[in-house]
Amino acid sequence: MAKQLGSLEMHLLLKELKDLEKARVDRVYNVENEEVYIQFHKSSVGKKILRIILGKAIFVSEEKSSGEKPSHFCTMLRKHLEGKILEGMEQTEPERIIKMDFRSKEDEKMLHIEFFGKGNIILCGKDGIIIEALLKQKFRERSILPKLKYQHPSMQYNIFDIKKGDIANFLDNSGKDNLVTALATELGLGGVYSEEVCLLGNIDKNTSPKKINEKEASKILDSVKKIIGSKINAHIVYDNNVAVDVIPIDLEFYKSHQQKKFTSFNAALGHYFTHEVKPAEKKDPYEKQITELKRIIGEQEAALKGLAEKEEEDRKKAELIYNNYKLISEILSEINKAKEKHSWEEIKKRLKGHKIVKDIDMKEKKVTVEVS
Repeated sequence: MAKQLGSLEMHLLLKELKDLEKARVDRVYNVENEEVYIQFHKSSVGKKILRIILGKAIFVSEEKSSGEKPSHFCTMLRKHLEGKILEGMEQTEPERIIKMDFRSKEDEKMLHIEFFGKGNIILCGKDGIIIEALLKQKFRERSILPKLKYQHPSMQYNIFDIKKGDIANFLDNSGKDNLVTALATELGLGGVYSEEVCLLGNIDKNTSPKKINEKEASKILDSVKKIIGSKINAHIVYDNNVAVDVIPIDLEFYKSHQQKKFTSFNAALGHYFTHEVKPAEKKDPYEKQITELKRIIGEQEAALKGLAEKEEEDRKKAELIYNNYKLISEILSEINKAKEKHSWEEIKKRLKGHKIVKDIDMKEKKVTVEVS
């Protein structure tokens, strides 16, 4: 699975993306529902292309791709954003969401880019009402649909403004069995940075959160703040010459891995997603229909085979009845005569051991005969 930006990484990346502020939107492009490119122009800098990979990453790219024709969502972005100035770009802390504020003299639009789950891009007016979303979504706690006010999920703790009391509360109320899982999910650090916090604090990651003492809690707080305040020193991390991660800072967790250094986190992301990640194979749009048709044909062929087998069985039965018609007719005639004088139970006893009559079902009043 390709890299998915975490909250801490987004915080550090935005320090580099701030250079895009005050740039004008020239054009918007899309690659199906997977990527969106926003082409900017900034005086004395020239053209800048912001590449957004749905649910995974955002960075300034050297080049762009585009689909054969703009999607409906891309057309909406062109209509509402082109010609506007990017006034501000910030993280909706501590969520994995970037908010972009676009303005002109007469208008203001906001773009919320979500990097959790499948990801999403939501276009809103200045009042926060959704104009359009790349993906229409309904959740138990919120809905991403046009004409509704945009609402983002909310973590209980903000790691960028976390205090000693928050750490103590988090540890006391954790529902996880070990510290590293609690840090990753309940504090929102993600797997790698939770491992890093445990390494920096020299704390056993498998310790129950409820068993962490006050001294260790202080180390956790210090480690989180140290990571947040780190100077960017971006690398792509390799394992057996395969890129496994792209990181904005030095991490003890990857100390023994082969690494390739980059001048910026933005450049590292660009190289990773352009050269290290294999593009997903595009599925034939008719593949699902073809698979369904094959399933139906398979079921019909199985049904036909079953009918053919039953037809053969019934044919053999009919031939046996025809060839032994006289014998069967005589047996049935005798049984019908016996019914006039004897009960079914008596008839069954009398016919026990008969060469042809094998069974009499008194309840159903059925006679089973065997002929060959």
